[in-house]
Amino acid sequence: MATSLAVLEVERKFIYSSDVEDMLQTLGATLQGRLLFRDTYYDTVDLHLTLNDHWLRDRQGSWELKLPFSLHGGDKSSNPVTQYQELTREKEIIAAVGEVLGCTPLSEGMEALVAELRLQAFASYVTDRKSYEVPREGLHVDLDEADFGFAVGEVEKVVSTAEEVPEALERINHFCSQLGVTSVKKVPGKMTTYLHQYRPEHYQKLKEAHVL
Repeated sequence: MATSLAVLEVERKFIYSSDVEDMLQTLGATLQGRLLFRDTYYDTVDLHLTLNDHWLRDRQGSWELKLPFSLHGGDKSSNPVTQYQELTREKEIIAAVGEVLGCTPLSEGMEALVAELRLQAFASYVTDRKSYEVPREGLHVDLDEADFGFAVGEVEKVVSTAEEVPEALERINHFCSQLGVTSVKKVPGKMTTYLHQYRPEHYQKLKEAHVL
């Protein structure tokens, strides 16, 4: 029986060169659009959410909670591909936040939840994103430039069952190989880089907890 999930995001980040868009088009990718947006991330004063690898984000009024999912466990710091379950329905987010914090929130909306649990913003930045689709592979590619001077690419496939993950991993890694991404080392994302630059104590705690 298939193991159903809300949404499971399987992704691999990469550092891209100036010719990446030409390479993407050669591989059958088509530009879907360009978007400028601000992400703001929240946590408790004692960082209980992020230390448990739960990432609560407000993208200009649209909320999302990313929480870890792994079929095989192990040290994810050395794995170039990451797997996260994404929650976008506010009721599910509130329930999941309450579960990891060991409480039952009374709030019915995200702004009220932030106030009730006294959550604080620990990161906020603007991203300039170009998005591509690769129809024949069923993949999505984002090229991001953050306003703090960091650029990173991401190849992603969204699946709905755990059984689909191995094929998603294979497709992502094969496409990255075609794109010239051969390193097996994990590439830091925007959040990791932001924390390293602007919140070094938070970054260090996450490293010690083996979250980063």
